[in-house]
This record gives sequence, structure tokens and C-alpha cells, in this order.
Amino acid sequence: MIRKIWVLSAMFCILPGTGFFALPLESLLPETLVNQLLQSGAIDRERFDSANLGMVPRFVAFERLIDSNRRSVEPNIASESLRLYKKPSSQENWTALERAALFNGILSISTLQGIEYYSKSRKAMRLLYETSTIIDGPVSKSPRSDPVYTIPPSELGIYVRQKDLTFGDNIYKYTYYASESSFFVVMENITSLSYGPVNVVGKNKLNSIIGVFDAGPYLLVYAASFAKASMLPGMKQRVGESISNRANALLSWFTIKADRAFGKNG
Repeated sequence: MIRKIWVLSAMFCILPGTGFFALPLESLLPETLVNQLLQSGAIDRERFDSANLGMVPRFVAFERLIDSNRRSVEPNIASESLRLYKKPSSQENWTALERAALFNGILSISTLQGIEYYSKSRKAMRLLYETSTIIDGPVSKSPRSDPVYTIPPSELGIYVRQKDLTFGDNIYKYTYYASESSFFVVMENITSLSYGPVNVVGKNKLNSIIGVFDAGPYLLVYAASFAKASMLPGMKQRVGESISNRANALLSWFTIKADRAFGKNG
């Protein structure tokens, strides 16, 4: 009966003439998580002793995406975060213009350059990405401009070159998936990640996945990162903290993009 109510709620959230529909928060998350998000706006969980995830939104395509990537990585550490973004407008569904603006915002990889994160160990803000550029491929590495789409494609893959203070200069593959009510982004390392002279994460063994769901007056944003990290003393903890910091920085960056897409703060 509860699921039927959720389905009916989603039907009533359809915006005439667009085909877009919002997903009620209660259909995506357990009531306890919904209440916690409504009160605090954010939930973060880190696991340096296992790779279990406990907050994945209940959306079949997204659950399958998470599962397939986790099986591919075979992780030994994981972190996950939930954010609730309050839309400034009373309109419950995103419009075609808002949807396209948000997609183009999270596709603007060059704007990741210079973003910062809060380092718990240093108790200070630190630079995350020194450089961030779309490239034509992992071999030639020729830079490309950030693309812009009037209508988000259902699937898009790009290669990205990023230099960060922890792992240095590396190549990643970003894959974007777009539907009427959600965006998914999968980030996978194409090169092995090293900490100084030590190889700490092998090729294709660090995945970060972000899901953005149109939830009526809100956007529900979920981010998960998991890695198969070196078991050398101290390295597993260091990698775990790094991917958690990276996820939080990306979520803050996303908020800026959402503000612009929905016309918040001018």
C-alpha cells in the first residue's frame, strides 16, 4: 500500500507538457534518513574497515549501477554522503531549462580547477584540484573545451585529466547518464594512483558515483566512493580520507552549480 501511495505521489508531480516527474523523498530513502536530512541537510559515512554502503537511494537503475561498479572494483574502503538541496522556486519539477543548466553545470569540468576541501588532519582548507581539463583521450591527452548541451544526452563519456595534491597528475573517465528525473555520474581512474613513490590504488580501482534526483521541492544528491587501496600501514586510512574529502568538495561544487541552474542568489 505504501509503494502505491509513492507511485500516486510521483504521478501528481508530473509537470504538464514536459514528461518530467519528481520522485518523492519517501520513495528514495527510509523514513529515518528522510527525517535526518530534513533536519540537518547532510549525512556522511566513512568506512575504512569495510566497503558496505547503507544509504543508496532506492532507484533500480542507480542501485544496479552502484552494484556493478562495486563488483568491478572489489573495494576494501568506501565513503558515502547524502545532501538535500532546497530549490528556491515553489515549482516542484525541474523545467527543461533548469535541467539542461544543471547538466551543463556538472559537465563543466574546467571549473573544478581551484576548488578546495577541509582537511580534518590539518584543520584548514586545502586545494583539491590544481588543474582539471577535458581531453580527447588517454593517449594524446589533447585538451578540449567543456561541452554544452541544449538537451542532455542519455549517456555521455569523456576523459578528464586532473592534478590533485594527494595523487598527482592522472587520467579519469567520467560517464554521465541522464533521465527525466535524475542524473548519474561515474568517475573511474584510468591511471594508477600513487602517493609519492608508492602505488596506492591500481588502474580502475577507484570509483566515485554521484546520483542527482529531482525530488519535488528538493534535489536529493548521493555520492559514493570506493577503492581497493594498498594495505601498506597507514595507506588505507590515507586513501579513505582522501576520497572522502574529494566527495565533500565535489558536493560543495555541485551546490554552486545548482544555485546557478535554479537562479538562486541572483
